[in-house]
Amino acid sequence: MPFVSVVPRFRGGSMSIKSAAFLAATAAAATSVVAFGAPIAAADPVPPGGGHGLCFDVNSQVARDAVASLPPNREGYPWVIESGSQVPISQGCDGLLSWMTVDWAGTHPGSHVLFFTDGRYLGTATSKYYSYTDVLGGDRTHVQVRYRWALPQDALCCPSGGPSVVTFTLNGHEVTADGQFPPDPDQ
Repeated sequence: MPFVSVVPRFRGGSMSIKSAAFLAATAAAATSVVAFGAPIAAADPVPPGGGHGLCFDVNSQVARDAVASLPPNREGYPWVIESGSQVPISQGCDGLLSWMTVDWAGTHPGSHVLFFTDGRYLGTATSKYYSYTDVLGGDRTHVQVRYRWALPQDALCCPSGGPSVVTFTLNGHEVTADGQFPPDPDQ
């Protein structure tokens, strides 16, 4: 409820008894609303790695440190954060599997999917980066990632390998995978 301020207007410099009584009653009511109104809920605490109202913020120090820990890609370009999970803090962050994707701006970039929970970086979905990688979504403890890959006869724009969907599941502070991964990109 917004606070309403009542300022009496006087004519001739005097206040009637009715006006004085009204002013006193209004002041008492305003005081009781402020003193005895419904408590204002405290904002949900921001978890480590969270920010901007999200359980995991791709701009957080946790995210930056995770990217900095990645080995260099084959073209030597810096890793660039592309996207991340968007779960609001208001939905609760404990035990949530959060994700972030990174790639590079080279001629044929590859992507890594990075996982986080409770403000901790857990690691990447795969030990190697892959091109044509998309996070499809998930729920609190699962993330689905779609992989496609180019076959020898494919143009780089149009991979015909796959698609294969791998489901990653959070178990405590470990992530397990279920599904078929693409062939080794270095082979």
